[in-house]
Amino acid sequence: MSELRTNRIVPRDGLPSGSSGGIIQIKQTVLTEYKTFSSTSYVDIDGLSVSITPTRADSKVMVMVNFNAAIGTADRWYIFQLVRDSTAICVGDAASSRSVGSVGGVRQNTSGGDGNNIEHYSINFLDSPSTTSSTTYKIQGKCQSGATGVINRSGSDGNADYGLRLASTITAMEVSG
Repeated sequence: MSELRTNRIVPRDGLPSGSSGGIIQIKQTVLTEYKTFSSTSYVDIDGLSVSITPTRADSKVMVMVNFNAAIGTADRWYIFQLVRDSTAICVGDAASSRSVGSVGGVRQNTSGGDGNNIEHYSINFLDSPSTTSSTTYKIQGKCQSGATGVINRSGSDGNADYGLRLASTITAMEVSG
């Protein structure tokens, strides 16, 4: 049995008076160069951060991150977390000695071309920062000992058409409550 759905049309100049849920402001950072990291503890990924100053303390902030990452060593892992100022948000539950983060991966050792792999990651999180102060959202990463993580290019960075160079973005939208 199908369900009938109706779409509400919103005027071009915003939401009707008294409505909530409108976008107040949007901030975005675009990272086009590649970055590397090899820390076994979380470090900031330089260039994957955005700052926003909410206009109201009850506003929410929709954070959308789209980034591309690779690892330069086979049979190694990496993991990333979304951070508000210095607090990790949108991360998995702690469990013994397991790594906790927002997204991550493992480069498996295969019989060819695995160094050219690059993965796309997305994080979408509706945050409640409860402030009107400048707030910074950023991505931090860490990887297994002996490995190097890379943002915006393949792990081996082959000098050929399969040696990809990509762009990543982080966007923060203030949404009225």
